[in-house]
Amino acid sequence: MDDAPDSRRSLAWRIFFDASTRLQGILEVKLKKEAGITLADYNILLTLFEAPDHQMRMGELADRVTFSPSRLTYLVSRLVKDQLVEKLPSDVDGRGFIARLTPEGIQRTEASTVIHQETVRKLLLDDLTDAEIDRIVDAFERVDEQYRSD
Repeated sequence: MDDAPDSRRSLAWRIFFDASTRLQGILEVKLKKEAGITLADYNILLTLFEAPDHQMRMGELADRVTFSPSRLTYLVSRLVKDQLVEKLPSDVDGRGFIARLTPEGIQRTEASTVIHQETVRKLLLDDLTDAEIDRIVDAFERVDEQYRSD
């Protein structure tokens, strides 16, 4: 019985890992099929969409979406090629760059958000009570605060 808390924690981790991996896989397929973008693309587009003037310095964007600078550069280059994002020299200094959504990028983000939200609601949120949602929010806010403080 002494290992019961540890096995329960292991079970919690395994269930979270499996469920989140499945949900991300389903989102990946739906976004590719219905919007022509990947889940990583959506993460970048949504972050830019929510930023002031739909733009952000590349370094800040990499931090926000938790991608390495090289991975972000690669993904943004694809989004530039697809005319969803433009990459501009920073006005602040000549060394940095800014990623900014194009009008097509704004439209694609809005359409993709509908797909994303409907899928998450259907597969995750609709079957949970408000109390369960509150517990999830409380738990992951604490986890996120811990990550940010390290």
